[in-house]
Amino acid sequence: MVINFVVAIVTSGFRYGFYAGIFAIPALIMAIISGVIGGLIGGAIFYFLYDPIHNWVKRSAFLSKYIHDMFTLFWIPSLVFSIIGAIFGLFGLMALGTVAIGLAGAYGAASIGGAFIGVVISFVVNIAVYYWYSKTISAKLTPLYPW
Repeated sequence: MVINFVVAIVTSGFRYGFYAGIFAIPALIMAIISGVIGGLIGGAIFYFLYDPIHNWVKRSAFLSKYIHDMFTLFWIPSLVFSIIGAIFGLFGLMALGTVAIGLAGAYGAASIGGAFIGVVISFVVNIAVYYWYSKTISAKLTPLYPW
């Protein structure tokens, strides 16, 4: 949550210009609090659902080829859903871009270009963060939940 908040601040700078009013301390504090609460809820859900998910992946011929340890259990789904989300986001951005270019010409193209750069940066940073998170959490959880 905190990483997504910081990335949103940076990418909004491409759209609105960088100025001091964009960074809000209360919003950062709320991102930290909701990240902690989300982590606790996610940990509890993982604790109760690990065995059913583990057994389902082991029984599935397709999934067992790609998910073979704790790291790939976290990394592959986040990668796939990030790519799907980026594709849908780019479709929406292309539709918005055609309208913006039709209405505003070069100004619309420049604004869509800035939004596109923001989407690409967000995608790359999210992929990198989720990869790092998957590596870190799998190293800590593998002794507790053997694959």
